[in-house]
Amino acid sequence: MTPTLVVLAAGMSTRYGRLKQLEPLGPHGEAIMDYNVFDALRAGFGDVVYVVRSEIQADVERHVRGVFGGSLAPRFVRQELDALPDGFRAPPDRRKPWGTTQAVLITAAEVDGPWGVCNADDLYGPGAFELLGSHLRQDPEPSGGALVGYPLLETLSGAGGVARAICHVGREGYLEHVLEVRDIRQRGGLIVGVEEDGTTVELSGEEIVSMNLWGLARPTIGGIGRRFRQYMEVWGGDSDREFPLSTAINDLIQSEGVRFRVLHARDPWLGLTHAEDREPMRALLLERIGKKVYPERLGDALRRSA
Repeated sequence: MTPTLVVLAAGMSTRYGRLKQLEPLGPHGEAIMDYNVFDALRAGFGDVVYVVRSEIQADVERHVRGVFGGSLAPRFVRQELDALPDGFRAPPDRRKPWGTTQAVLITAAEVDGPWGVCNADDLYGPGAFELLGSHLRQDPEPSGGALVGYPLLETLSGAGGVARAICHVGREGYLEHVLEVRDIRQRGGLIVGVEEDGTTVELSGEEIVSMNLWGLARPTIGGIGRRFRQYMEVWGGDSDREFPLSTAINDLIQSEGVRFRVLHARDPWLGLTHAEDREPMRALLLERIGKKVYPERLGDALRRSA
């Protein structure tokens, strides 16, 4: 079955200062998410679903039409604060969505079959989507999921600390445990970060991390939904806390034994975390265009291949 790509584009870009998902970086105003969509379609993905907030939906739709024109027929779903399991309500002072787990769950009605999930502001490379697409198109369809992982050292930012989901991979290549670590940065030749309980942890840089490029089979969605309900029972009154997809999947692995294959990325990752990351990203895209990895205009290339 042809997999669907879900693009998580509802973020508020607090650290960046403006909407990263629409940052014009390509020669004709293309954003990172446009290159991810192009790579995914070339790798055999079919439909594309964008998760947005209501206040930015019109801007995202306008941008997608400007880049792809009629060569792409995407769908858009809104990540609203009140898109919650029955019996729960957002606290009155909460302003931001509940995180990537909620974003994935609200797309469930729009997706039939396996799906890939990616961030709008992380550039994964064509090889990553080839790996993920190949995994999701297996016959029979995988019952669990997959993660495309990257070495931690390759995902650090010279402009400041980053949060990463550190992945422990078993001998058979399946994900065993995920640990959320924040404020990871290089200090005096060391790489250090802070765990959720405030403990400082030293890292080697060789750890595999999730950059939120996941493959999900339909049976996993029910389990992720159960994890989100449990989260809301504990933290539903909190005004700021979010529930990352990596945490929901870790809970699913630990509680229900669902298996997630770890696929090792072929291309370097680059993303927008801080404003200082903008120019390196622009330079990389121009370099890839020069090497014919990407065409000058993404929409024109899709129309020619249709």
